Amino acid sequence: MRAAIFIDGAYVRTQFKMHKIEPDYADMADYFLNPLRTSFPLDLLRCYYYDCAPYMSPEPTEDELKRMEVHKTFVENLLSLGRWAIRLGKLQKRWEGQREYYEQKRVDVLLSVDLVRHAAAGHIQHAVLVAGDSDFVPAVEAAKEHGVTVSLWCGHANTVHRDLISLADEVYTFEWSDFPKLSEESSNPNHHAQKKFKKRRRRGGRGRGGGRPEGTNDDGAMKDPGVTLDSDGKSTWGDRLKKFTGLK
Repeated sequence: MRAAIFIDGAYVRTQFKMHKIEPDYADMADYFLNPLRTSFPLDLLRCYYYDCAPYMSPEPTEDELKRMEVHKTFVENLLSLGRWAIRLGKLQKRWEGQREYYEQKRVDVLLSVDLVRHAAAGHIQHAVLVAGDSDFVPAVEAAKEHGVTVSLWCGHANTVHRDLISLADEVYTFEWSDFPKLSEESSNPNHHAQKKFKKRRRRGGRGRGGGRPEGTNDDGAMKDPGVTLDSDGKSTWGDRLKKFTGLK
């Protein structure tokens, strides 16, 4: 059987900031699939990450240019992992009176289209949705009509819409004690984070699953040979992810 993972980037970033988590994306797919793999063999088609690039003014400021460089580094690192793809919407500036704010556009539609497309074509038998927005309800309903079972991963109840919880076949909440995280960095700024490998406990089983997925991404998400990582392939993520997620 085959599964795909659909991650709402803005949603998980909010969760990571709230709980002060530095996520290790290299092991994230296995984290979401392990509860299912304890019951039956399951291969990963692809892990999709949906987000927006930082807002850029017509004449970008220095801060905007820096944020864009951090974003590009994040994208390069994510695409260097096996079977990951990124879908980018557009960030638009809005005004509410004198208050300035930013709104993501097209992201929910991109995720919904991918979910229904793979379900209708029979590419997957299971979908893992990492999100909390009720806008995904129609896509989940359509995927289930095509015979796909849907697992929902989310934070606490106040961060996810109850209609999404009711519709999902299975619901899992993040367990931050064993969520895949980067280790604490040394006080030496030249010492990059070294990844911790930990046994994991899951609601639904004890198995570790099928290991880290390998392979080359389709849909334009090919491995980027120009990305330079340390020998373990992950150690340059620490500083970059701190900047990207806003963690200190």
